[in-house]
This record gives sequence, C-alpha cells and structure tokens, in this order.
Amino acid sequence: MNPMKSQWILCTGAAALALGAGVMIGRVTSPDAADGSAAGAAAGKSSARSSELGMSLAERVQRRKEAGGRDGAAAKPVDKDLHAIMESTSRLDRTQRLLAFLDRLPAEQFASVYDEFRNSPGANLRGSERSLILQAWAERDPHSALSFLQTSGADDWERETAVATWAANDPQSAFAWASSAQDEGDVNNWLLGATRGIAATNPELARDFLGQLEGRTREQALNAMQPYVMQYGFDYATSWIAGVGDEEIRNRASRQMARDLANLDPVQASQWNTAMGNVEVRRDVSEIVSDRWARTDLDSARRWVEGLPEDTKSEAAEGVARQFARQDPEGAATWLASLGNNPDLDGARQIFIEESFRRSPETAMEFVANVSDQRSQMGLYWRNMDRWMRQDETAARQWMNANAQRLPARMVERFNRPRQQ
Repeated sequence: MNPMKSQWILCTGAAALALGAGVMIGRVTSPDAADGSAAGAAAGKSSARSSELGMSLAERVQRRKEAGGRDGAAAKPVDKDLHAIMESTSRLDRTQRLLAFLDRLPAEQFASVYDEFRNSPGANLRGSERSLILQAWAERDPHSALSFLQTSGADDWERETAVATWAANDPQSAFAWASSAQDEGDVNNWLLGATRGIAATNPELARDFLGQLEGRTREQALNAMQPYVMQYGFDYATSWIAGVGDEEIRNRASRQMARDLANLDPVQASQWNTAMGNVEVRRDVSEIVSDRWARTDLDSARRWVEGLPEDTKSEAAEGVARQFARQDPEGAATWLASLGNNPDLDGARQIFIEESFRRSPETAMEFVANVSDQRSQMGLYWRNMDRWMRQDETAARQWMNANAQRLPARMVERFNRPRQQ
C-alpha cells in the first residue's frame, strides 16, 4: 500500500463518496425518459415534486431546468463530452454536469471513459471528479469496475473506493468478493475498502466483519470505521466498543477512540475509563482522558486523577502534568510532588520537566531531583543544562554553581569551562 497516495485521495474520495451516495448516481435513464419527465413536470409544482420521488439529483435538476425557466428559454442539453465538462472553472458546475453525464452514460462505456480520464494529463488535479466517475461505475456495475481495476494496475485508493461503493449497497456480496480477491502488501485494500463502505451505512455490521481481518488491514479498518462510529455520540460509541467480540480488538478500539470520547464528554469518559477491568488498558486510556480533560477543566481533571487507584493514577498524572506545566510550572511541581514517591510517576515527572522548561528552566531543573531512576535523572540534568546554557548561559551557570553539591561533578566541571566561540 502506498500511504501517501491513499491519504491524498481518500480525503477527496470520501467527500465524493458521500456526494455520490446522496445523489444516487448510477441510475440508468434514457433521453426519452428524461423528456417524458420534463413534460410531466410542466403540470405543476406539487405534482412535479410528487413524481420526482426516486429520481436522482441530476434528473431532478435537469427536469426543473427544462420545466421552470422563467424566460421560457430552451433547457441546456446534457453534456456528451467529458472534456467539455472538465474545462469548466467552477467546481460546482463541473460536479452538476458530471453527475448528469454519468447518469446517462451506458454501463458498457464506463471502462473507456474512466481509462481515458485516469490517463489524462490533469487526472491528478481532478481527484474528486475521478473518484466520482469510479463510484458511479462501481454503483452501476461493480463486477465490471473491479475486474478493470484488477487488470489495470490500480492504485490503493481506487481499489478501496470501488469496493467501498459496492459494500455500501450490498455489504455481504462485496465483503465475500473482497475476501477472495488477491492483494499484495501489508494491507489488503479490497477488504479495507469493503469494511469502510459497510461502516458508512451500518457500523455494527462492519464491527462483525472486523474480526475476520488480520494485521495492518484490521488496524486500518478500525481507523476507517472510527468516524462513522463517533458520529452517533458517546453512548453509541462506548456500546459499539463493548460489542466487539475479540478482546484484543476491543482493547485497541478503547485506546484508539479514547481521545474522541474525551473530547465529546470528559466526565463520561472518565467514568467509562475508571470502570475498565483491564489494568493496562485503563492505564493507557487514563493518560488520554486526563490530557483532554485538563485542556478544558484542569481542576476537575486533577481531582479525578487524585482519586484513582495507584496502578492508574501514575499514568493518568501524565496528562494533567503536561497541561498543568504549560499553565503554571510552580503549581504543577507542587501538585505532582503531592502525589507521592511512587517510582511509576517518573513518566509524569519527565513530562513535567520537559513542558515546564520552556517557561521556567529553573523550576524544571529543581524538579529533576524527584525522578526516581538515577540514570534518567542524570540524563535530564545533562540534557536540560545544555539547553539552558544555550538559551541563557549566565542564569544557567549561576543556578548550577549554587546547586553544585547535588549535581554530577563532571557536569559542573564541563559546563564551567569557557564556551568555544
């Protein structure tokens, strides 16, 4: 899988996918039928709207243009030349015209149209339009589109987009096909696209398919599902996670979605986190929750951390220490010291030293003595003294000499040498 290509096109492809699904591209409509619709629309607005049910957006737009022109001018004909559409400088105009063009394009002509477009000089500058053509084809005739991609050296995003379009309409068939399709590399883009397409319409069904994936394909499929799960809110998301049958996948989903959950509601996220039975997952998630909560309500986040069991408090303290140090280094140092001498707090201590150094180097250097691990402590002294000497040599040397008795002798001797210019 080429991550750069996939990342580039998925942004445009995702937008186009939503657009394509919303306007029901791919409906086969003959010119005669369109003319008949125009005649029916002339009967009146009320009857026109009733008769438009089930029609695609392109058909409705075209019908109203033909029937409702105030000046009685003739309707603009639907484009028959893709090049003329792409020459338009208006993206909205291009999209509207392209939808109408694709709506009336015979299924057997999609392969030649898409192949010509993807090999045109400006194809990479028209990513959303290219994705839209592919989606229209995959919605109209998925087997033909996928067969073409299998034999034409398709990019990762093309595979994902085509099978995702099919999966949104027919999840079982699309996933079955993707499961048997060959794909090289660490990620199976056929399966990734299928699960993404299913998640777009049915996140719970996509969750059931997740257990059939492996390795990086499963990891990326979970990434792709996340926004579709989170759009329904906190309760739905936590219920979705709880419904994951495989414990490993469930734990990964908890860690991965913790940030979004804490952003939605840090209070509920803290309660969800505290109730976790798996200590390692609870610890990992606690840092994320405390960090996000401390950004908006530092005092509440601090109180929550203070009430956690020791096996979780040390990890959760890292999130608060990061945000507290940025706002009030001295206050953060006092708070962190009040949590006790647990060596497991060294992670929070080191985060505090790193963050507080930017605003108060002296406060950061004073706190290094609280780090339990001696090797880490020595490394922090050396590294931060070097930073301080570069920023403010006079202040750094003055502090160092005043505290020489508790600092490494070699460090004092080294930084008291005249600096070479």
